[in-house]
Amino acid sequence: MADIFVKVPSIYPELLKIRKSTTAEFKLNKFLKETTKLRYYQVIGSLHMMLLNRMVLGDSAGTGKTIQAIAAYSFLLDKDPTIKMLVVCPKSAVFQWQEEFEKFTQGITSRVITNEHGFLTGYDARLAQYRAFTENVLIMGYTPLLEEYEQIKQTLGSNYVFVMDEVQAIKGRKTKTHFACQQIAESAKRVYGLSATVIKNSLEEVFSIYSVVVPGLFGNITSFYKTFCKQKLIKIHMNGKDRYIPKTIGYQNLHQFKQLIDPYILARKKEDVASELPKLISRKIVLEMEPQQKELYKNALCGIIYEEKVKREFFEITDKMRAGANDEKTLAKYTELKTKYEQFLTDEGKKRGKLAALTYCQMISNGPALVREIGESSKEIELERLLTEELTAEKIIVFTRFKSGIPQLEIICERHHIQYTKITGDIVTVQERDQARHRFQDDPDCRVIFITTAGSASLNLQAAGVVIFYDTPWSYGDLVQTIGRAQRIGSLQEHVLLIHLVNKASIDLRVMTRVSNKKDLSDEILGDTAKGALDFTEHEDSVVNDLFNDILEDAKKAA
Repeated sequence: MADIFVKVPSIYPELLKIRKSTTAEFKLNKFLKETTKLRYYQVIGSLHMMLLNRMVLGDSAGTGKTIQAIAAYSFLLDKDPTIKMLVVCPKSAVFQWQEEFEKFTQGITSRVITNEHGFLTGYDARLAQYRAFTENVLIMGYTPLLEEYEQIKQTLGSNYVFVMDEVQAIKGRKTKTHFACQQIAESAKRVYGLSATVIKNSLEEVFSIYSVVVPGLFGNITSFYKTFCKQKLIKIHMNGKDRYIPKTIGYQNLHQFKQLIDPYILARKKEDVASELPKLISRKIVLEMEPQQKELYKNALCGIIYEEKVKREFFEITDKMRAGANDEKTLAKYTELKTKYEQFLTDEGKKRGKLAALTYCQMISNGPALVREIGESSKEIELERLLTEELTAEKIIVFTRFKSGIPQLEIICERHHIQYTKITGDIVTVQERDQARHRFQDDPDCRVIFITTAGSASLNLQAAGVVIFYDTPWSYGDLVQTIGRAQRIGSLQEHVLLIHLVNKASIDLRVMTRVSNKKDLSDEILGDTAKGALDFTEHEDSVVNDLFNDILEDAKKAA
């Protein structure tokens, strides 16, 4: 069983001194690249993780919790070459963690657990990867833990660091996720939780998190309720009988609560470290497409779906007209489809067809619903997680090139009672635009605004602290313009977080890679990617051809 942490750690007075520093620094070890630079507050976070075996790092989103954990592990590994690291995080973050290790370290190897391995899939694939694990770091999502925590413990042995990213995933103490993480944490040498929203809804959730990270800190659940919760008995009628159950109606002894967790939590807000942060902080979230979405995309790579769709619709409407249909709507549709069909037959048409194919691939990457196909969207799943877990305290701009995809995103907001508004090309009157803008700017309950390229011109949205690029704009001007919606003179936010949703092995990644080739996308300057981003207007032919050739290369690999 794990040790019970009920006392203030002896190192606490030293930690308090470290927290006051504004000049903290440390020398790089052999695992950190020379280009890896940590800000003073990040050094402080890493030092806490090195000095404490168990703690929560609760810094605000965009302040660099990942690099602090990576730096801490690099020093631990330098001291003990046998120590492993298990990173458990949302499925959407697994490749991001691997990229961060590659970006900031040298000589530290990592493995991402996926559902495919050779010819194996599902549990068999994961089991094979556990058995093949020889790297320093194992990275995986929370879901496999539920049934496979014993295999994972056997894989890691007894000398490992356990990091739970977005640790609020274990906020329910009666869930399978909580139980599985508790089992793994009991065997770990060190346990760390990362989250910008540790205290989200209730103190009971904090108890749940700390019962894994620092077990025994609050005593048992009965003691916790008695000390920190105000409760009253509520009568319920169950199975023909009246029963009385306790319900929390408030909290007490909050100063004591803060004293208890203070040694084991470090939580800096953006405003606390404002002078250290760039104006724009950017983050690329690499996702794995959902199975049906992936299959659609694979077909689209070869141009099968798009060309066949146009041809099929053209032949269908031709047959319809032969059968006697000659109304204005049918004739207009026939003319439109005939033009598209004939474009495939000419050299000029082939060039324009490339751009159409790229757009079609982009739509599938955003979600099958955009092309009227059935299947889940990796981006919708991740946006839902961001809105309901990670960015609950933020005002957010969500940009997409496709207004036809916004209704799917509105459903997410409505499902979770998140108030939103939108400005697209359909909203043309000044009054409508101003009404939507003022609602987002001035209504504290309106957290999200959806915008498109056509709708965002001359739009000031300084209340936004986050811009989510559901798909990255292809035009230099559009990218600059969208970023500028939030980052303007008079902005209510000193720092703006830019999040790019990028599907692995897709046009998203190809676009971002070409952006990366033109601009160094380190965390500190990634927000400046607008300078040198893809421009489909100045050099349309060469850029379309280059990107299309990238997609063809992907198609050959997928074939």
